[in-house]
Formats: sequence, C-alpha cells, structure tokens
Amino acid sequence: MEPPVIRTAFDADWTITTETPGRPRRIVGPLTLPHDAMMFEDRDPGCAAAHNTGYFPGGVYRYAKRFTAPAVWRDCVVECEFEGVYHRSQVLLNGVDVGGCPSGYTGFRVPLTGLRFGDTNTIEVLVDNSQQPNSRWYTGSGIYRPVHLLVGPAVHIAPGYPQVTTRTADPRAATLDVRIDVVNAGDTDRDVWLSITVDDPAGQPVHQARLTTPVAAGSTLPLTQTVELTDPALWAPESPTLYTMRVTAAAGGRTDEAHTRFGVRTVEVGAASGLLINGKVVRLRGAAIHHDHGVIGAHCLPAAEHRRVRLLKEAGFNAIRSAHNPASPAMLDACDELGVLVMDELTDVWTRPKTTWDAALEFSGRWREDLAAMIIKDVNHPSVIVYSIGNEIGETATPDGVRLGAQLAEATGELDPSRPVTNCVNGFLNLVAGADEAKVQRTAAKARAAGTTAANKNLILLLNLAMGAMAKIMKWVLTKPIVDRKTRDAFADVDIAGYNYMAARFRQDHRLHPQRVFVGSENPPTQTVAIWHDIADQPYVIGDFVWTGWDYLGEGAIAAVRYNDRPRMFLPFPALTAGTSNLDITGHRQTQSYLNEIAWGLTPGPHLAVRPVDHSRDRLVDSAWRATDSIRSWSWAGLEGENATVEVYGADGEAELLLNGTTVGRRRISARTGHLATFTVPYAAGELTAILRDAGGGEIGRDVLRSAGPDLRLTLRTESVELCADGHDLAFVHVELTDADGVVRPLDDRPVSLSVDGAATLLGFGSAEPITDEGFCSSEHRIYQGRALAVLRTGHESGEVHVTASADGCEPAHLGISVKRDPDTGLSV
Repeated sequence: MEPPVIRTAFDADWTITTETPGRPRRIVGPLTLPHDAMMFEDRDPGCAAAHNTGYFPGGVYRYAKRFTAPAVWRDCVVECEFEGVYHRSQVLLNGVDVGGCPSGYTGFRVPLTGLRFGDTNTIEVLVDNSQQPNSRWYTGSGIYRPVHLLVGPAVHIAPGYPQVTTRTADPRAATLDVRIDVVNAGDTDRDVWLSITVDDPAGQPVHQARLTTPVAAGSTLPLTQTVELTDPALWAPESPTLYTMRVTAAAGGRTDEAHTRFGVRTVEVGAASGLLINGKVVRLRGAAIHHDHGVIGAHCLPAAEHRRVRLLKEAGFNAIRSAHNPASPAMLDACDELGVLVMDELTDVWTRPKTTWDAALEFSGRWREDLAAMIIKDVNHPSVIVYSIGNEIGETATPDGVRLGAQLAEATGELDPSRPVTNCVNGFLNLVAGADEAKVQRTAAKARAAGTTAANKNLILLLNLAMGAMAKIMKWVLTKPIVDRKTRDAFADVDIAGYNYMAARFRQDHRLHPQRVFVGSENPPTQTVAIWHDIADQPYVIGDFVWTGWDYLGEGAIAAVRYNDRPRMFLPFPALTAGTSNLDITGHRQTQSYLNEIAWGLTPGPHLAVRPVDHSRDRLVDSAWRATDSIRSWSWAGLEGENATVEVYGADGEAELLLNGTTVGRRRISARTGHLATFTVPYAAGELTAILRDAGGGEIGRDVLRSAGPDLRLTLRTESVELCADGHDLAFVHVELTDADGVVRPLDDRPVSLSVDGAATLLGFGSAEPITDEGFCSSEHRIYQGRALAVLRTGHESGEVHVTASADGCEPAHLGISVKRDPDTGLSV
C-alpha cells in the first residue's frame, strides 16, 4: 500500500510539565498547541526579567505527546516541523535526542528517526527559558507557534519549496523564477517525473509544465524553471491577488505533492524614484509591532494574526515591521491576503548582548542558519518587500561590526536577490557604543557571572537618568557630523538605510549620500506629523515606521499615561505593557491612530477626543511615545463644571466646537498646528460636536460625541458569531460597561467575572491597563476605561458557546456563539 503524503497539524493531546528549579512540579494536559507557558506563570515583582517581560518569569518546561506510527510509514521520511519554540529547545523521540533549536523565532524540523512502527511513540520537547533576562520584551515560553507532522516518500519535494519570485511583471506579461529542491533520501538512484501547475485566483490552471530528471541516492537536486504568465493579475496593497503553484514529484511508484501561494509583483528602490511596487510609487505608512497578542500572550494563532493585520490596515497602516524577530507564517499569510507590506527582521542582537542571556550567546554560530530559515519562510510571500538584518546593533559603529553587517547583507542577497536589504541603525547608540569588542564581551561575561538582577537594576537607573535630558538634546546630538561617521559604513553594504530615531538627518544625509535610499525604520508617534510633512518632497525616504502600531507586553510603561511624575524609561512592578499610543493590546484604537490618518492624507477629519476630565488638574508626564492621554468619550458624570480639554484633529481649515448646539469656539487647524486645535470647556452632559470647514466656510466634515445615559449595563459584543472547531479558531469578545445605547462609561471601572461553557474555553481575559498587578488567565479582571477583551478558543467539538458576564451593580450579560465542525480536519494524529 502506498503511504499517504501528509502535512498535518500535530498539535492535539500534548501535556506540559513545569520543571523549573525551585518551583513546584506541575503537569497540565491534555492541551492543544500552540501554547505560551509564560502567560500562565504568576507575575513576580522580583523576577529577573523585571520590566522586560512585564514581570512574567521564565521557566523550564517539558512538552510531551504520545502517538502511533502506522506500519505504512516504515519506508517514509517522517519529520516534525516547529514554527517557533521559545527557546533553547531539545527534541526527544522515545528518549533519544533528535534535534532542537536555540533560537526562539526560527522554524526548524527534526527527523523522527527511531520510530516504533505499529506501536506507541513519545515525542518530548524540552524548553529552557529560565535564564533571565534574555530579551527586552515579553517573549512567551514554550511551543507558542504551530507544529506539523510531515510524512512523505523517500523521493520528495523539500519542505519550503517550490520557491517563486517575480523577475519581471506588468499587466500584459510576467516572468517568474521557480526553484524546486528534490530530495532523494533513499539508497537507489531515481528518475523523477515532475509536474508544475499554476492556478489563478479562481482556481483555473494558467500554466502547466512537465519534466523528468535523475536524482542520485542520498542527494538533493536544486531545479530552476522559468514560468511565463500572460495578462497576470498583479499583487499590490490595493489588490492582493494570489496564485497557487502545485508541484508533484513521482518516482518508484510513489508521488509527493507540494503547493504554495504566491503573488506576482516587483519591488524596486532608488533615491530618485523611491519605493516602486509594480512600477508604482508607494510610501510606507508603517507600524512596528512585537509578536505577542496582548491578553493571550504569545499564542500564535491564525485568527489573532489576521485580526491584528486587519485592524492595523483599517487604521491606515499599509506596512508592518516585524520587530525584532522573524514574523510567523500566519502573520505573513494575513498580510498576503489583506495587502499589507512587510519588513521582516532577523534579530535584535548580533554578538553584543543587550540583556544578560540573550541570543548574542549563539549568534556567531547560528546566524547563517537562522537567516536561511527566515528567507525560505518568506520567499513566497508577496507581502514581504524588504529584509532587515538587525535592529540598533551597536557594533555597527566598529570595524568588526561593519564586516559582519556586510557578510549578513551579502548572504541575504545571495539567498534572495529579489528583495532589498536594510539595517536599522540608531545613531545615538552608535555614538556611545564601545569600540573595544573584547572589553564589551568581558563586561557581559561578568554580568552573567554576577547574576542578572543587579545588572538589570543598573540598566534601569542609567536609562531613567538619560530620559530626563533625552528629549532636549537628542535632536541636537543626532544632527552632528560625528553621527554620519559612526553610521555611514554600516549603510554602505545595504540597499536601504534604516534610520531609527534619526529623521532629523534625512535632508543633510541626502546631500552627503545622494544615492542613498532611506526609511524611517523606527520613530516615536509624537513625530509622525512632522516626519510625514517633512518627507513629502523627499522621494529618497520611502516611508516611516512608528514605534509601535500596536501596544505590547513588556518594556514596562515606557509610554503609559502617568501624571505628576518625572519622565522615566521603565517602571517597577506592576508595570505590564509598554502603553504605546496607537492601538492598545485589545485592538482598540487610541487618539494617535486617528491623527496618523489625517497626517497621511487618508482623511481630512475632524476627529474628537477628550482628556480624562477626572485628571483635568493633573500634569501628563512627557513621553516621546505618547502625545496625549485623550480618549473618545464625552461621558464624565459627576464632574459637571470641571474644565474639560477637548482636542479636535483635522487636516486643514477652521475647526468649530459646539456643546449642545452652542459654539464654544473656533480655531485654525493645519500641519503647522500639528493638525490639532485645543478647546477648554466646562463639562456638561449632552452632545459635543466638531465641524471642520474650508476657507470658504463650506463644511468638510463633522464628528459627534454623546454622553452616556444614567443606566449602567454590562455589554458583551463578539467580532465573530460563528467559529470553526479546529482547535485554533478564536472569538474576540468585547466586555464593556455602557448605557442602554451602548455608549461606553469610562468612569465606572470595576471587576467583571466571566463564565464560559460549551464548545470553547477562555484563553485570555484582560484590559489595556498598562500598570496593573493582574494577569490574563483569571476569569475575573478589572475593566479599564469601560473596556476589556476576552478571547475564547475552540476545541475540536462543534456546538454552542455560552458566555456570561457579571459585575457588582449590573445585571448579568449573556452571549451565545456557534461552533461549526471543521470542514478540513485532515489526518488526526
């Protein structure tokens, strides 16, 4: 009997055992992967990672799964594919080491040699995330990305292939370059018959080819083919059209099949033209994001990745920078489907550590393997338009670092010449980077020997002291000639110069380096308006990425709303999230995201926001990553007569503010005013209206806020009324305190309890509050500014899900969601 060709989810019925020294041994299961073990740890004010992870500790974990290997697999190649395990993992099959990966973001495969066919086998994954800190942000722990089982014949198409890139394309014709690696793992030479089919977006074949080639035993044969398409549908942000390529390989009476989606599109960059997608100029309205998903931690599930990309695009972003690690395949799938461009980034460190136990320990021996894995993952994703080889790498100011950067850039270009390469450099860090590499490494070794906590406290102290003066001196320092001397060699070997916090240098560096292509690879949201206005006549600047587009766990409270305090970089426990000012960790849009759209020219406005009236007499702490604490609400019951600061955002014109039909005032609004007009008015319940008018008095647009009524209700809203019973689908349920009409009441925060029954379970529940001692694993959480988010995860059974929310002073709220049978379950193992 010919064995089936299998690539199936290998995620059900795992157990996890906590084996962290000094902590109780716990066994949990059965569970379905992906799984973030860090999220289920109790937050600890004394944990070594401190603010980096939001005070979530790491640990040591053993995942295990028992499964049967059918006898029909005896002559097959069987592998287990992990998309990401954080980190320093080791995989055992029946107690024998079969592989692993030190990197937490690199996908890898292990051969399942030594299977007991027709019998039960045990696979174990040991994960060691106990050495802390090892990252500057929340990483999660464990098998947090999907796992697949690969079973195929001895002659097969290598995983990750075929690879498809676009050589040339226009609406009339396209030429594609295709690479197919054919593996012969057997001990006999084989003639292999290959069939290549390209299906258009409607599933109709538009290209077919066949060929025969010999493949020697125990070898891998790389094959290249050219495919010509007539009248192709080009992939672009406004029309993300996807084709499918199917390849079959037949040899010795057995057949393997591989398929991939791809898009037909070209990418070019030049100082005179800027960024061209299919020959058309595109400016990157970029969001830098970390990989966590807020209230569900690092759980990497397609529904969460798709939702985040969708909400970012709805907020006007057209590009994502995966900071500072390779993006998940699920995120890239979402970007392909929705038309969002991607800068995929290799790493946050090279050889110099930024935290005591980070990936710098392995970088020298690992970077080629990690780089190749990232590019193989990315090649077929049309959304990926640029590779970043690093973020704020201090050694790029040294000769050794420049040489390493050149090697990285060259290797990237060799692996994929179809995309440009960047390096994201921070000029200030290059100024202060030590030149003596041996001394830097000795200092790092001493920190590891001394223990992480003391070193971490010293870092916090240094950064806190720097924050007090940074805003005043940063721009002045960064425009000095020495910054060019410290960065120019790092940029000499890349296609695009990534400028972190160096937007002030664009014009002067263009004069020095007229052929250089720039991107604002990381800048604070407080500069978005100025940067976008300034680069309007600078085609050599291809766009700007804001830090960040979506708030994230860790880097505790760098941008959180705080009052009557001094600027500080990080806060002690209970700081949980960074508190950045575009979309919060629940996906709720904050004021900055609406201002972005106006600055980008996507909408003229107006947009209304109000500073919390209960803090009207408090001074907001300055932050480069947050310009305002305003929210979209005119519901401040009990504060009648208190002065309210009302913000009206608009493109250009005259803004008029009315309260209950009476004009409060008029203000000019333009890029010169930061697209902002500010009014002060005593709070009174009712209707607040902003009208934006042009120079002739004509109305451009209006925005209205209405006060909540006196009744208080718990409200449940779901983004999905129907889910799939595949073990991975998610329901995002908004838990809000509102009036009868659904108007949110931001002053009535209180704990809310949830119960979930039926065909889904509660994966995470929390709010956007950046400073709280709560986690996300409890069924009770305090609402923040009237809002929280619960995320439910389906199992493998269909049925109904019933959600009930209760809180003091409110009637219980109820919600039902249907879970349908998975129509494509594949093989269950």
